[in-house]
Amino acid sequence: MRIRWLLVAAVFALVATACASGPSSENLRPPTTTTTTEPPPEGVVIVSINNGAFRPSNLDVDIDETPIVRWVHEDTADREYVVEARNGEFQSPPLNTGDTFEFDFSTLEPAIYRYFSFLGLTRVPGTVDTRPEQ
Repeated sequence: MRIRWLLVAAVFALVATACASGPSSENLRPPTTTTTTEPPPEGVVIVSINNGAFRPSNLDVDIDETPIVRWVHEDTADREYVVEARNGEFQSPPLNTGDTFEFDFSTLEPAIYRYFSFLGLTRVPGTVDTRPEQ
């Protein structure tokens, strides 16, 4: 019985010590993110690249009002993305966390433009539809 009480007391002491240590200085840093609450500049649509996906992945763009699409690499993982059109209309340089790439779709004929990036061997797709509403 005495050993049981000693074990309970030892476990309680370990738990109390662990809880009293407080947060480490490593956890006091602000999160690394480029997310902003500011609206994008006029004429620009933002596509976030985060966690291996484009958000939004499918865009309907009115090229008279918002001809520019800006891809923003917001992934917290150490990943590099290259955004490229399936038919070669555009290709970004390698994008690391915090990097952006813009393309002006008013330079192309209205159509559906399919683009992608690779995350390892996985192809990450997206589309930009610049056709007028039908």
